[in-house]
Amino acid sequence: MSRPVDLTGRITGIGDEAAPGLAGQIAVARELGWSALELRSIDGTALADLSATAVRDAAARLHAAGLGVVCLDSRIGNWARPITGPFSADLEELDRLAEHGRVLGCRSLRVMSWTDGGLPEEEWAAEAIDRMRRLARRAERLGVELLHENCTGWAGSDAARTLRMLAEVDSPALRVLFDIGNGVPYGYDGHALLARLLPHVAHVHVKDALPGDRPGEAVYTLPGEGVARVADCVRLLEEHGYRGAYSLEPHLAVVPHAGIRGEDTDTAGPFVRAARRLAALPVPPLPSPAPVTVPAPATGPGRAPEPPRPVRVDTGLLLHLLHTPTAGPLETGPDAPHHLTAALHSYATAAARIGFRTVRLGSPAPEAVLRDDTPRPVRRAIAADPSFLERQPSLLLRLGPELPRERTVMFNVHLDTVAGGEPPAYDGARFHGRGAVDAKGPAVALLAGIGAAAAGHPAIGRDVTVLVQAVAGEEGGALGTFGTRPLVEAGHIGRLNVFCEPTGLRHLPRATAAATARVTVDGEDAVDDRPGAGHNATVLLGFLAQHLAAALGPAPAGGPPPTVCVAGLHTGTLHNKVHGTGGLLLNLAYPTAEAGAAVERALARALDEGLREFTARFSGIPLFARTAADAARITRLEWEKRGLPALGAQPAWGEELMARAGIARWPDDEPGFTCDAIWLDGADRAFTTVFGPGELDANRAHAPGEFVDLADLEAFADRTAALLTAFADDLRYDAEHRASPVSTEKAGTA
Repeated sequence: MSRPVDLTGRITGIGDEAAPGLAGQIAVARELGWSALELRSIDGTALADLSATAVRDAAARLHAAGLGVVCLDSRIGNWARPITGPFSADLEELDRLAEHGRVLGCRSLRVMSWTDGGLPEEEWAAEAIDRMRRLARRAERLGVELLHENCTGWAGSDAARTLRMLAEVDSPALRVLFDIGNGVPYGYDGHALLARLLPHVAHVHVKDALPGDRPGEAVYTLPGEGVARVADCVRLLEEHGYRGAYSLEPHLAVVPHAGIRGEDTDTAGPFVRAARRLAALPVPPLPSPAPVTVPAPATGPGRAPEPPRPVRVDTGLLLHLLHTPTAGPLETGPDAPHHLTAALHSYATAAARIGFRTVRLGSPAPEAVLRDDTPRPVRRAIAADPSFLERQPSLLLRLGPELPRERTVMFNVHLDTVAGGEPPAYDGARFHGRGAVDAKGPAVALLAGIGAAAAGHPAIGRDVTVLVQAVAGEEGGALGTFGTRPLVEAGHIGRLNVFCEPTGLRHLPRATAAATARVTVDGEDAVDDRPGAGHNATVLLGFLAQHLAAALGPAPAGGPPPTVCVAGLHTGTLHNKVHGTGGLLLNLAYPTAEAGAAVERALARALDEGLREFTARFSGIPLFARTAADAARITRLEWEKRGLPALGAQPAWGEELMARAGIARWPDDEPGFTCDAIWLDGADRAFTTVFGPGELDANRAHAPGEFVDLADLEAFADRTAALLTAFADDLRYDAEHRASPVSTEKAGTA
C-alpha cells in the first residue's frame, strides 16, 4: 500500500524573487492561492533596515490579504559578512527582526555561518560556533528560532560541520533550513546531506539547477528540470515526517549573491511558472503506515498506552507569543498595540509543522455577532469602530481529513489576554508574563501533546480528525460571542471537546455563565460649599454596594450560594465637589440558565429594597435629603450581559474516557468558573470539558506575577497525548468489536 504526497497549502516562496515591492509580492501569492510568504526585502530594503512604521504597514497589508509569514531571511552570517567582521551587526539584526516578527507573525529567522575572512579552518570553526552559540542564547530569550541554511559559511555545505555546530551550540533555538538546490553551485550532493540532517530540518527552500561552466556556477531551472533531485528530496522529507512549508527560491530572475536583482526583467512570470511546476511535481508515493493493533480488553476499551515522556514543549514559541501584545480593545482601548492576528499566524505556522492545515482565519460579520445575548460592551465597540471585529479574528485548524463528528476531537484555546503584566521572562523552569497560564502556555503545550499523539498513533490525523479553535474574544467580557460562538454554531465541534483553561490538570465537565449588571446613578453635581444641593452618587452607590452584597450573598433555601462579584464603583476623583453621577458593577455567576434568570430577578428585587431603605435612612439628613428623595428616579439597572447559557451535565462515556486517559475529575463540591465552554451546552452527541495546566488563582492569572511552570505544561501535553490515544483506541475497538454505526454528518457542518 502507498499514499501520494500532497503539498496542497504548503507551498510558499521568497516574495522578492517574484516582485521587489510588497504589492507585487502579495499579488503573486494571491494568484497562486498561497496562504503565506517568506520575506527577505521590500522595495530593495532588507527587513531589518525597515522602520517599525513600515513593518506595521506591511503586516497590515499582508494580513488583510490573508497572508502569514513563514520565515524572515536575515543577513546574519551570510555571504556578505565574513567571520572577521563586526559581530555587533548580527546581534543588532537579531534584535530588530525579533521585534518585527512579533508584528508580522513570524519567529523563524534564516541565518548562515559566515565566510572565512581569511582565517584558518579551525579558527574559523571556533569563531563561527562561538558566535552561533551567543546568537542562539539571545534567540532563546527573545522567543526566536534561528534556521541555519546549507549555503555559504563554515557549516553550510558539510553535514558533519552542521551536526558539530548543532551539538556544540546545543540550543532549541537553532535548527536547520535545508535548501534543495544549493548543492549544485556549491558542488556537493544535496540529497546525501539532507539524509544526515533530517531530524533537524524545520524549513525547506526549493530551487533546481544544472551545473555551470565553472565551479561555483549554476544554471537555474524550473523544479524537476535540474540535477538537484527535488522530487527525491521532497519524498525523503515527507517519509521522515516533515510537515512544514516548501518555500520557493527559484533564482530564475533574482540571484542576490550574484547581484542579479530583476528590476528590469519580468520576475513574476518565471516565479509563477516555477511555483506551478513545483505544485505539479511527480513525487514518488510514500508507504502507508503500519496499522496499530489494539488488544481487546476483557470488558470494553483498555487504558491508553503511555506516550513517551516528557513531551517536549516549544518554549521559544511560547516566549514569542508572550512577547506579542494580544490584549483586545475591550481591555486596552482602540489605540494600544494589538497583534492578535500576527500571533494567530505564528501559531498556525507552528501547527503546520505537525500536519495541521488552516481551515479559516478571519472574523465573523457584525450581523452574526449582534444578538440579544451579546454583551453590551461588544455591541458598543462594533458600533464605534468598524475595524473592531476585523482586528480580532479567530483561527480554525484541522489535522486530518474532514470526518464525521463521532471521529473528531476539538480543542479550544484563546490567545487574547487581559491587559497589563510584566515583561515576559523564562528561567528554564518557569514562564512569567501575561498569558503564561491563561492561556498562551496551554495553547503551546496543546500542540506538543497533539504532535506526540499523532507521531505515536497513525490513526490520529487519518481515522481521527483533530480540530483546534484558537479564538479571540475570550477575555474582556466578550465571553466568546465573536470567537468561539460563531465557530461552534457553524458546527466546528467534535464528539469530544476540550477547552484549555487552567484547572490544575483536572477536567471540569461544567462551566458557569455570568451576568453583568451596572447600577447607574444619573443625578446632579454640587459644589463643596453646598453639598446638599446636588445628588451624592458616591454615598448612594456605596450604600447600594453593601446592601446588594448582603442581600445576594447568602445561599437560597435548598441551593448553593450564588457567586457574586461586587466588582467596581466609580463616581469621580475630585475632593471639592459632590459627584452626582456614577456606576456600580456586579458580576453574577450561575451554573444553569434557570439559576441565571433567578439571580437576575433577585438582583432587581434587592435593588428596589435597597433604594427604599436608603430613602428611609437618609431622608432626615439635610446633606443627603435630596439624594434620598430622588434615589429611585435617578437610579437605574442596566445589564451589560445576560441570558447566556451555562455548560451543564455531560454524558457518562466522556467521564470514562477521561479516566482511561489518566485525567482526574474536578470535585463536585469545588466551584467551577466561566469560560467559552458554555457555548457547547446542549450539543448533540458530544462530551465537553475544561482541562489545562496551572490554576487561575495559584498561578495569578489576570494579576501581577502571572506564571506557569514548564513541568505543568509538559504534564498537560502528556495527558493530551494520552487522551487522543484513548479516543482513537476506543474508535478502533468499537469498529472491531461493537460494529457501532457511525453518522455521516461531518464536523464543520451545522
